[in-house]
Amino acid sequence: MKNKTTTIWVSSGFKAYHYHGGALSEANHTHDFKYKIFLKGPLNAEGFLVDFREVEKLLKQINARLENKVLNDIIPPATTEVLAIYLFEEIKKTFPQICRIELNEKENYGAIYEE
Repeated sequence: MKNKTTTIWVSSGFKAYHYHGGALSEANHTHDFKYKIFLKGPLNAEGFLVDFREVEKLLKQINARLENKVLNDIIPPATTEVLAIYLFEEIKKTFPQICRIELNEKENYGAIYEE
């Protein structure tokens, strides 16, 4: 299995607030953000890309920094698109294998960021 490339995914989520000015003009409101990250790369000698538990541990740490926070204070402008990029970049610091994130602010709305 060595030299084989795979893509794995891990999902997570958190609840946070944001507001919009300008064209959207929305007051502060909450979303239950759900996201799925994709990591791509070669398998290691043991036959896996990364330990799912280590990815989950990092996502819990990131989620804890965002849970019940006003996102505008962290990532202005706090759009779903900008949040997807922010999460991607935070995860990439530990897992450079990240290649894609799918972020939903509602069941029918979301953003995808990939490199």
